[in-house]
Amino acid sequence: MVVILGAGLAGLSAACHLGSAETLIVERHDEVGGLCRSFREAGFTFDCTGHLLHVKDPELRRWVQELLPDGWVNLQRSAWIASHGVLTPYPFQANTAGLPLDVRLDCLLGFIETLRDRHRLAAPALPELRPLEPALPFLALAGAAAPDEPSFLAWIHATFGAGFARHFFEPYNRKLFQRDLSEITADWVSWSIPRPELADVLRGAITTTDKSFGYNPEFLYPREGGIDRLPRAIAQRLPRGVLRTGVTVTALDAGRLRVTLDGSETVEGDSVLSSLPLPALARLTTDLPPALREASRALSHVSVRAVNLGVRGPPPHPDAQWIYVPDAATPFYRVGLPSALTPAMAPEGHHALTAEISALPGTLPPPDASIAQSIDALIALGLLRDRADVVHTHVVDIPEAYVVFDRERRRVLPELMRWYVRRGVVPLGRYGAWDYLSMEDCLRHGRQAAAWVARRRA
Repeated sequence: MVVILGAGLAGLSAACHLGSAETLIVERHDEVGGLCRSFREAGFTFDCTGHLLHVKDPELRRWVQELLPDGWVNLQRSAWIASHGVLTPYPFQANTAGLPLDVRLDCLLGFIETLRDRHRLAAPALPELRPLEPALPFLALAGAAAPDEPSFLAWIHATFGAGFARHFFEPYNRKLFQRDLSEITADWVSWSIPRPELADVLRGAITTTDKSFGYNPEFLYPREGGIDRLPRAIAQRLPRGVLRTGVTVTALDAGRLRVTLDGSETVEGDSVLSSLPLPALARLTTDLPPALREASRALSHVSVRAVNLGVRGPPPHPDAQWIYVPDAATPFYRVGLPSALTPAMAPEGHHALTAEISALPGTLPPPDASIAQSIDALIALGLLRDRADVVHTHVVDIPEAYVVFDRERRRVLPELMRWYVRRGVVPLGRYGAWDYLSMEDCLRHGRQAAAWVARRRA
């Protein structure tokens, strides 16, 4: 039997792709989806936080469309940045037109400076990622960071220049990761941060452009019901008895592939697939060597609070889907406008807003304080007309939200992952693999983990 810990996208995908193999998937919540859950209250639908499905893999795209036939809308990205008193299109580095002239000049001169330096100095190279083993291509890890490897801060300055760093990248990422950017490594940026050419940067400083940048210029979203329609559709494909919800994993004996549920019941398998946050899995693993258990405590993350507001009246921006907010004085780093994804997210005559606040673990203020601060900041930004227009509030806390890529992660992860995989335990998904992943990545992890189980049995 294959025991799967967690019914998020990765775990559900693994169970579905295992087909007829004997499988048990356990989930501590009463609903499937993990962080890909949705909440329906007072006519509004709120996701845990922003979840959009960018699918480039043709096979995965066919699969998700079969799961929800005619249930998707195909959307073009409409993302914006609120800075210096104006809204400019994402990405910042290719859309400075509309910003104050001195800001544009600062960004352009800094970017040109980086081009000159590249002729004299080698550009900072990103570390090579190598699969832990060929049968598990999604567990691709970089080795320990070299003493002279550039930090994320150094990479920003070398890639975009001091102006772009000062006016967007540094304040936004400091707010998101809650630490000095010199403490963060740059091994996560290759797919997530667009790097435009000089012509794109110059054009974007003079006029608006419709050129698409980045990994997510278009995406799928459910026509109604919120993002958890996808995990619920996968769960409906599973054979009866495969899925158990409301069950908590309390221990794992990795050597015996034995999982303890709710403190007493035990189940054993020939493989265990885990999407539990990796530090939590380490705490639950009874036979993990003390040195590895201690090392796992060095894995860092930030927490996120999503302040969801149901608002009377039309949305503040006609087509914005989300807005980045780098200003350090504003409590949230991003605002989502879910009603721009589909009108079904709010009752007629209303819209929804989601303010996302990042914090070090255990430091979030009381929810009422976050609601009040978010409403004040939304009014100041012109994204909310009047606090009296807020007709419903809903707060979601995500204890493990963003993995911090630092030297400790690079030091700990390969040895920890190798220990688990050698015993038949495969960490997968965003938090199991302790990585920065999209929804598509998590679905792919499940598919590849199922293939690994089949090869291992053969």
